[in-house]
Amino acid sequence: MTRIQFVIVLVLVILISAIAAPRAIKISRLTKAEHYALTIASAFKQYKADTGQECSSIDNLLTDPGISGWLGPYISEKLLRNPWGGTYTIEQKNKKIAIPVGDKAPDQYELGGAEEITFSFKNPADT
Repeated sequence: MTRIQFVIVLVLVILISAIAAPRAIKISRLTKAEHYALTIASAFKQYKADTGQECSSIDNLLTDPGISGWLGPYISEKLLRNPWGGTYTIEQKNKKIAIPVGDKAPDQYELGGAEEITFSFKNPADT
Protein backbone atom coordinates (compact mmCIF):
# COMPACT_ATOMS: atom_id res chain seq x y z
CA MET A 1 0.00 0.00 0.00
CA THR A 2 1.39 3.37 -0.97
CA ARG A 3 1.38 6.42 1.25
CA ILE A 4 -1.37 8.02 -0.81
CA GLN A 5 -3.58 4.96 -0.43
CA PHE A 6 -2.88 4.91 3.29
CA VAL A 7 -3.79 8.60 3.63
CA ILE A 8 -7.01 8.07 1.65
CA VAL A 9 -8.02 5.13 3.85
CA LEU A 10 -7.16 7.10 6.98
CA VAL A 11 -9.23 10.09 5.83
CA LEU A 12 -12.18 7.82 5.05
CA VAL A 13 -12.01 6.18 8.48
CA ILE A 14 -11.88 9.56 10.21
CA LEU A 15 -14.77 10.87 8.11
CA ILE A 16 -16.96 7.85 8.83
CA SER A 17 -16.15 8.09 12.55
CA ALA A 18 -16.99 11.79 12.63
CA ILE A 19 -20.37 11.10 11.04
CA ALA A 20 -21.26 7.99 13.06
CA ALA A 21 -20.05 9.01 16.55
CA PRO A 22 -22.67 11.70 17.35
CA ARG A 23 -25.51 9.38 16.33
CA ALA A 24 -24.09 6.55 18.42
CA ILE A 25 -23.81 8.85 21.45
CA LYS A 26 -27.41 10.05 20.96
CA ILE A 27 -28.73 6.49 20.72
CA SER A 28 -26.71 5.46 23.77
CA ARG A 29 -28.12 8.34 25.86
CA LEU A 30 -31.69 7.63 24.75
CA THR A 31 -31.38 3.94 25.55
CA LYS A 32 -29.89 4.67 28.95
CA ALA A 33 -32.55 7.31 29.78
CA GLU A 34 -35.36 4.93 28.85
CA HIS A 35 -33.79 2.08 30.81
CA TYR A 36 -33.37 4.24 33.93
CA ALA A 37 -36.96 5.55 33.72
CA LEU A 38 -38.33 2.04 33.26
CA THR A 39 -36.27 0.76 36.19
CA ILE A 40 -37.55 3.56 38.45
CA ALA A 41 -41.16 2.88 37.36
CA SER A 42 -40.70 -0.81 38.16
CA ALA A 43 -39.29 0.12 41.58
CA PHE A 44 -42.43 2.17 42.32
CA LYS A 45 -44.55 -0.88 41.52
CA GLN A 46 -42.39 -3.11 43.73
CA TYR A 47 -42.55 -0.56 46.58
CA LYS A 48 -46.36 -0.65 46.45
CA ALA A 49 -46.38 -4.45 46.28
CA ASP A 50 -44.12 -4.67 49.35
CA THR A 51 -45.68 -1.95 51.49
CA GLY A 52 -49.25 -1.73 50.24
CA GLN A 53 -48.82 2.04 49.90
CA GLU A 54 -48.04 4.42 47.06
CA CYS A 55 -44.48 5.71 47.03
CA SER A 56 -44.52 9.50 47.32
CA SER A 57 -40.90 10.21 46.43
CA ILE A 58 -38.01 8.73 44.48
CA ASP A 59 -35.96 9.15 47.68
CA ASN A 60 -38.24 6.63 49.42
CA LEU A 61 -36.99 4.03 46.96
CA LEU A 62 -33.46 4.53 48.31
CA THR A 63 -33.92 5.05 52.04
CA ASP A 64 -36.37 3.43 54.41
CA PRO A 65 -39.23 5.84 55.11
CA GLY A 66 -40.17 3.78 58.16
CA ILE A 67 -43.07 1.97 56.48
CA SER A 68 -43.78 -1.64 57.34
CA GLY A 69 -42.85 -4.01 54.54
CA TRP A 70 -40.16 -1.82 52.98
CA LEU A 71 -37.55 -4.14 51.45
CA GLY A 72 -35.37 -1.63 49.61
CA PRO A 73 -33.33 -0.03 48.42
CA TYR A 74 -35.25 -0.55 45.21
CA ILE A 75 -32.87 1.38 42.94
CA SER A 76 -29.25 2.48 42.98
CA GLU A 77 -28.30 6.14 43.30
CA LYS A 78 -26.83 6.24 39.80
CA LEU A 79 -30.37 6.00 38.41
CA LEU A 80 -31.29 9.38 39.89
CA ARG A 81 -29.39 11.24 37.13
CA ASN A 82 -30.40 10.96 33.51
CA PRO A 83 -27.66 10.69 30.85
CA TRP A 84 -27.66 14.47 30.28
CA GLY A 85 -26.86 15.12 33.97
CA GLY A 86 -30.40 16.08 34.95
CA THR A 87 -32.98 14.30 37.05
CA TYR A 88 -36.20 12.35 36.82
CA THR A 89 -39.47 13.43 38.35
CA ILE A 90 -42.61 11.63 39.34
CA GLU A 91 -45.98 12.78 38.13
CA GLN A 92 -48.27 11.39 40.83
CA LYS A 93 -51.51 12.34 39.05
CA ASN A 94 -50.77 10.13 36.02
CA LYS A 95 -48.37 7.82 37.88
CA LYS A 96 -45.46 8.43 35.51
CA ILE A 97 -41.71 8.80 35.73
CA ALA A 98 -40.43 11.48 33.37
CA ILE A 99 -37.66 13.94 32.65
CA PRO A 100 -38.92 17.29 33.99
CA VAL A 101 -39.41 20.37 31.83
CA GLY A 102 -36.40 22.67 32.04
CA ASP A 103 -34.02 19.78 32.63
CA LYS A 104 -30.62 19.46 30.98
CA ALA A 105 -32.03 16.94 28.49
CA PRO A 106 -33.07 18.01 24.99
CA ASP A 107 -36.57 19.51 25.10
CA GLN A 108 -38.19 16.82 22.97
CA TYR A 109 -37.41 14.18 25.62
CA GLU A 110 -38.80 16.20 28.53
CA LEU A 111 -42.34 15.80 29.87
CA GLY A 112 -44.75 17.05 27.21
CA GLY A 113 -42.11 16.93 24.48
CA ALA A 114 -42.71 15.26 21.14
CA GLU A 115 -40.57 12.27 22.15
CA GLU A 116 -40.95 12.44 25.94
CA ILE A 117 -39.26 9.71 27.90
CA THR A 118 -41.85 8.49 30.40
CA PHE A 119 -42.94 5.23 31.93
CA SER A 120 -46.04 4.54 33.95
CA PHE A 121 -45.94 2.90 37.34
CA LYS A 122 -49.70 2.42 37.43
CA ASN A 123 -50.67 -1.15 38.28
CA PRO A 124 -53.33 -2.74 36.07
CA ALA A 125 -55.50 -3.29 39.17
CA ASP A 126 -55.51 0.47 39.89
CA THR A 127 -58.53 2.36 38.62
